[in-house]
Amino acid sequence: MRRFCLTLAALTLIGCGGGHGHSHSGEGIEISNARINPPLPGQSTGVAFMRLDNHGEDDRLLAITSPVSGRIELHTHLNDGGIMQMRRVDGIALPHGETVELKPGGFHVMLFETTATLGEEAVLTLDFEKAEDLTVAAPIVLRGETDHGSHSKSSDHGSSTKH
Repeated sequence: MRRFCLTLAALTLIGCGGGHGHSHSGEGIEISNARINPPLPGQSTGVAFMRLDNHGEDDRLLAITSPVSGRIELHTHLNDGGIMQMRRVDGIALPHGETVELKPGGFHVMLFETTATLGEEAVLTLDFEKAEDLTVAAPIVLRGETDHGSHSKSSDHGSSTKH
C-alpha cells in the first residue's frame, strides 16, 4: 500500500509539473535534474542530486524530507589536509540569479536507511528559509545516470506544496 501511495503521489506530481525531476515554485526557485542513487549492495544510504536555479530573492535550502527515508541530511565535501571528507551542513545558500548544483564531490543529499528502489521514483519535499516548500518527483537511477528531460521556466503549476 505504501508503494502504491508513493507511486500515485509521484505520478500526480509529474502530471502537474511536466516531467521527471522538474518542479516549479511561484517564489522563483526551479528544480531540475533531480535524481536519487539507491544504496550500494550491502549499504542502506542513498544519495540525491539536483540543480536549483534561483530566479527570486536570496534564499537557503534548509532541509529535505521524503517517505523513502526517515533521516535526510544536506552534505558537502571538504578537503581536510588533502583528504576529502563529507560533512553535514545546516543549509545551502541559494543566491538570487544563480544556479546551485547538488552533485558528486560538492553539495548533495544523503538519504539514510532509505527504501529507495532502482527504477522507481520518490517524492522529495524541499524546505526553504523564505520560499514555500517545494515538492519534486525524482527518478531512482544507477550512479552516474542523470535525467535530462525538458527544461521549463519557473511558474506556479500547482506542483509545489506548502507545509
